[in-house]
Amino acid sequence: MRKGNILVWALVALSLLLVAPMVQAQEVSPSASGATLGRQPPTDVAALVSKVIRGVVVVEELALSNPIPASFSALGSGFVIDKEGHVITNAHVAGKSGILRVILWDGTSYRATLVAAAPGLDIALIKIEDPDPDMMFPVTLGDSDKVRPGELALAMGSPGAEEGFNIDRSNPFEYFGLRSTATMRVVTGRNTNIDYQVVMWQYGKTGMGLQYATKLPYTFLMCTPINHGNSGGPLFNSKGEVIGINTWGWGNSPLAQQLNGSVPVNCAKQFAAEVLEKKHWDVPWLGMYVLFPGNIQTAEAYIEFKERFRTPGLHVYGVVPDSPAAQAGLREGDEILDVNGHEYENPEDFRADVLGGAIGQEYSLLLRRGNKTFTARLQSVPKPRWVYDFSV
Repeated sequence: MRKGNILVWALVALSLLLVAPMVQAQEVSPSASGATLGRQPPTDVAALVSKVIRGVVVVEELALSNPIPASFSALGSGFVIDKEGHVITNAHVAGKSGILRVILWDGTSYRATLVAAAPGLDIALIKIEDPDPDMMFPVTLGDSDKVRPGELALAMGSPGAEEGFNIDRSNPFEYFGLRSTATMRVVTGRNTNIDYQVVMWQYGKTGMGLQYATKLPYTFLMCTPINHGNSGGPLFNSKGEVIGINTWGWGNSPLAQQLNGSVPVNCAKQFAAEVLEKKHWDVPWLGMYVLFPGNIQTAEAYIEFKERFRTPGLHVYGVVPDSPAAQAGLREGDEILDVNGHEYENPEDFRADVLGGAIGQEYSLLLRRGNKTFTARLQSVPKPRWVYDFSV
């Protein structure tokens, strides 16, 4: 026998030895669950989607509070939380809108109005006008504090086209106009910082959005893909409970699609409860500029300031008259060495802590002014509704 044939037969014999135990194992234990382990999803996804889909809606801006190009129409998602027609979505979807349209799961269209928005949380509450209670299917709100990395994350939303839904979609590949989508993977992390920019159209130019320089320190990370238009849509767990609000995606590349953000639903529950009780949302405020000077009005100017002129730590670039900071004696040029004993490397972290604090929370600031070091004490107050700047 030739050496080549010997080598071939040896390889065949070795492969049979390796395969035989697996064949025998299948014969001895023909369990369907064992044979299909790893091939079936952890839950019946189709049944889960059909259970919750009627609570997911499309949110479209029909008119904004600021003049914009006529061709621009924002489109996002949301979810119904009660029979009265209240819907939760993202602030960057509906937080600057005058008139909205909500499209239900069956295509029924309603007009809606903005009730309140919390840009620092990227949450907005809107109200459907004259809703039919029989058409309202509120979702179940879960407890995001109990969510652990590795749990199922089913993201739903409506990645529609900018043209809205009144378009010819005879060719499904021509328009990105799907009414509703479902994508599922897992939560990969929590309490994650997301430092990002949201811009808004203003007089035909891209200006600084209400959330510019906002840092979200409480966000879930998930590898569940989300697309343009999924913003504001619900993130469900395996029980069909909403655990988060799809809020941010890192671009459209395959790698970026594995890293997206969701605001925990407990933030939205607290926000909605306070708005429905008090009819407004109070934002904690101290009244000082620490992100950038108040005269910066464009995104380009802020980026240049942050990259070229801003030094590490907390610096006071200005103080709003009659604010808690002004009453405590803070001045432009002061350096904040620590806040309640904590040193901050960047002002975004400080702003996030103030936004996440309570109205009336006390702050002890260790300040340096020239060669003098002293302490100032102040309490946060509700941010006045006529103050639209980025003071903290």
